[in-house]
Amino acid sequence: MERPIFQPVGTPVESLDTPALVVDLDIMESNIDTLHDSFRQLLPDGETPQTDACVRPHVSCHGCPEIALRQVSADEGLIEMAPSCTGGIAVATLGEAEVFASAGFNDILITGRVITGPKIRRLLALARDNWVFQAVDNLRNVQNLSDAAAAEDAILGILVDIDAGYGHGGVSSAADALTLAQAVEDAPGLALMGLMTYEGPYAAASQLELQEESLRRLRVVNDAREQIEGAGIEITLVSAGSTYNYDVAARIPGVTEVMAGVYPLMDGQMSQFRPELQPAARVLSTVISHPVPGRAVVDAGHKTTGPDFGVAALHDVPGAVATRFSAEHGILELEGEATGEFNPNDKVWLVPYNLSLCVNQFDYFRAVRDGKLVGYWPISARGRLD
Repeated sequence: MERPIFQPVGTPVESLDTPALVVDLDIMESNIDTLHDSFRQLLPDGETPQTDACVRPHVSCHGCPEIALRQVSADEGLIEMAPSCTGGIAVATLGEAEVFASAGFNDILITGRVITGPKIRRLLALARDNWVFQAVDNLRNVQNLSDAAAAEDAILGILVDIDAGYGHGGVSSAADALTLAQAVEDAPGLALMGLMTYEGPYAAASQLELQEESLRRLRVVNDAREQIEGAGIEITLVSAGSTYNYDVAARIPGVTEVMAGVYPLMDGQMSQFRPELQPAARVLSTVISHPVPGRAVVDAGHKTTGPDFGVAALHDVPGAVATRFSAEHGILELEGEATGEFNPNDKVWLVPYNLSLCVNQFDYFRAVRDGKLVGYWPISARGRLD
């Protein structure tokens, strides 16, 4: 567990104790506005939204209720504009759902499976006071959820999860989705709400290629929707897309919501694909050694940055590259003018490659504005994989 030194509001950011996970609120708010604005755009008549889809923020990547609140309230004060947000959120685990429900969020989609008996009982307890959607992809799970819900005289919203090419979870065909939807429709205690999928990210060399690949991958979802509705079963929600292809997924007919996740804070991985969104979350680190001109050492390593998918990058310093990390330390290779910089006690910024893995190393975001600390925001869902 992180044991931060709490410093007073107004502390200059570069005086914070390190390593520290810092979120720049101005950049974060700009990112939220940028993405949500694309859902508020109107057709030339000035009245009809360009898309019927809204954003359902997937908050597992940051685990912070303070950030989620700013996502779901992004439309406040924009009365004359098309709404951009459902008001609901998505999480990966039941434990995360419990955390966000305790923080006041009551419209929650759980995208991971809830399988075991103890977890199903916790899920139903959560559903008594909150509108909870649970994703499913197998008949046995549907039966178990139904038996437990009927015994508790509860109603649980269900989405059928469809694999659109990511190869993680979900049924593999429209026919299988229809079979599962029919089982949910007939199951006591369950209410079929719709379909969900996660189809990316994937390599795309251009916006046109991104659009074509998104359409191709989501074809199975639209096929499933058509088959299910053709069987007389109503589909209310179709949840698809991500930060990676939010602007494409939102305009695919039939998609009602986009589960964008990393967009408020961004990371090195997603910044390759969405240059209009900037890294708002970075790790502040201190140089602890500069033993030779071509090398400096900082106090942030693998245990800080979460390197499983890729290493953190040094932010905007010409001639300096973060090349390798040990458990506790990072190595900067220096050339040119950079060899004269990075003396002990200097500060450097690292952009994590994968935000979720980095966030899981910390208990708090240090929230800053105009270069000064404004508060410590708990990462309340950290480690809630249960």
